[in-house]
Amino acid sequence: MKSVKELNGIADSASAAVRKTLYAAVDEQSFVEADRFIRSMSALGEATGEGVISGFASVGGVQVGAFAINGEVLKGGVGKANAAKIVRCVNNAVKTGSPVIGIIDTAGARFAEGIEAMEGYGSILGAFSAAYGSVPTVLVTKGNNFGMLSYLSAVCDFTICYDKSVTATSSPLILAAGTTEDTAKVGTGAAMSAAGVASIVVKSDAEMGAAVKKIISLLTEGVLPADDDGNRVCRSLKAGADTGAVLAEAFDKGSVFEVKSDFGKEVKTAYARLNGIAVGVVATVGAENEGRLTPDGAKKAVELVSTCSSFGLPIVNIVDCKGAANCLKCQGELIRSIGELIYAYSASETAKVSLLTGNAIGLGYVAFAGKSVADYTIAWENATIGMLDNAQSAELLYSAEIAAAKNRDKAAETLAAAYGEENTCAVAVAEKGFIDNVIEPKFTRQYLIAAVQSFLDKR
Repeated sequence: MKSVKELNGIADSASAAVRKTLYAAVDEQSFVEADRFIRSMSALGEATGEGVISGFASVGGVQVGAFAINGEVLKGGVGKANAAKIVRCVNNAVKTGSPVIGIIDTAGARFAEGIEAMEGYGSILGAFSAAYGSVPTVLVTKGNNFGMLSYLSAVCDFTICYDKSVTATSSPLILAAGTTEDTAKVGTGAAMSAAGVASIVVKSDAEMGAAVKKIISLLTEGVLPADDDGNRVCRSLKAGADTGAVLAEAFDKGSVFEVKSDFGKEVKTAYARLNGIAVGVVATVGAENEGRLTPDGAKKAVELVSTCSSFGLPIVNIVDCKGAANCLKCQGELIRSIGELIYAYSASETAKVSLLTGNAIGLGYVAFAGKSVADYTIAWENATIGMLDNAQSAELLYSAEIAAAKNRDKAAETLAAAYGEENTCAVAVAEKGFIDNVIEPKFTRQYLIAAVQSFLDKR
């Protein structure tokens, strides 16, 4: 029987690299290990700690459950014993209401275990499914994530991929066999970001640790003392300002944490703070095909709305959208994904505030700003709100007048402007009771803060 000192030495030497990564995600000297001395022998060698480090720690003073699969022990192979260790960690975190942080580096199952390894996979996926929506869950892929644990990305609130990591349902060699695909590009951080699997991609342990700390703070500390002036005037915001400028100026400085930036680019999703209040943000990007929703953009928004609903974060919609994309091939997927978006907003009981910065046409209004969606709606004075844009409306209503005009283009432009002034401009819509306030862009921050504070304790 080895002494405790010898066992500690074996455990530490076999996991030095993965411990360095795990410690980067949690507060210094806060990690308390569980199941430290579990180990087994097989024909493949000794599995110290069963190739998993697990226990409790704190992140920014918030208790978390944390585990890391050590890719240097049997290639991070998943089997019955180390799956049980991961499941205990996740279940204990749920019992204590603690967020879960999992760091993955595995080449797949321990094939020698056969069906027991499959049961191990199933138990991990089941534990994460039970945790999802109950406590914040963050999955980090450091090296490889091959096999069934790749599906964990779909049952976590956030997935962080290192740029040189590889996530794949099978070996990239198998997946690329018989194709012209470059195996070096299969499942990379960039590929997972473009596919909407990765919330963010990082290059170092320091970047990963900073991201984890921000995520845990936003999801568990609803209100913090603000470092930014709640009455700050956003003088740089003017009609036509892009979505990125609104995010940078209206929210607390340095608080915006954008996720899935390479996926569904007509929508930006982010978490941020408004006068110290943590919020989720869904912002349509008018510069990307007029902000028209694609299936990817709708799915991206659904994920953020669902996470905010689970953890009680208010949702701020920033709207510059002319409806859905004109896509014949993706009609079925578009209908399903936008239907899921409408359901997600309708089912959400958290506070919802909408800011209309440009167009809110058709679905752009109904999905993000309608009275059935938003508790409070603010419009910039230049915003256009209606069933169709002004040009289309004028063509339908005044087709005879336009056809009879000497200068048809000029007539169409004049009639569109007249129609807009009477029907779709922000003030006209507010007069009908569908907009709560029409403001100058520079006052955006104050109004968003006031609206979120008013509905923060919504019942």
